[in-house]
Amino acid sequence: MKRRKIFKPAIVMQSCIIFILLIATYSCKKDSDNFRLHYYEVGFKTIAMEWRDSSFIVATASPTLISQIQTELSLPVSQRKMVNGQLISGNAGYNKNASHQFKWHFKVDNWELADFSVEIYDGRPFTDVDNNISYWLDTVKRFAPWNSCVKREIPTP
Repeated sequence: MKRRKIFKPAIVMQSCIIFILLIATYSCKKDSDNFRLHYYEVGFKTIAMEWRDSSFIVATASPTLISQIQTELSLPVSQRKMVNGQLISGNAGYNKNASHQFKWHFKVDNWELADFSVEIYDGRPFTDVDNNISYWLDTVKRFAPWNSCVKREIPTP
């Protein structure tokens, strides 16, 4: 007489839960988790009247963006592209200018170098964004100062 295999529901359920957790863990893992962050000072092609408007810091782990930035840094400042990124609340521990800690930062790997952007994204990091943070975070949601450019890579802030 042949024996039939009987599956125990508890073992099947545990196996399913482990399988689902493994899939969820790997599907939530971003490409940038595999690389270390690179930090860059963003400056401006014109002189700022307010010192806190003269620069801010961005971060990326994207190999593609890092390569684009390296190419940009070999160009004269006048030929470099502007930055355009999604705004997130808080300075993430790195977005600052000297002693001033900004109230915002670009979402890591949700920013780019751009040739142009719409006017609503143009502004100054302190005078416009910091001083009207709710408007920028809740309404505008992006920041792309027209005369900005990556000035240099910096060590971990």
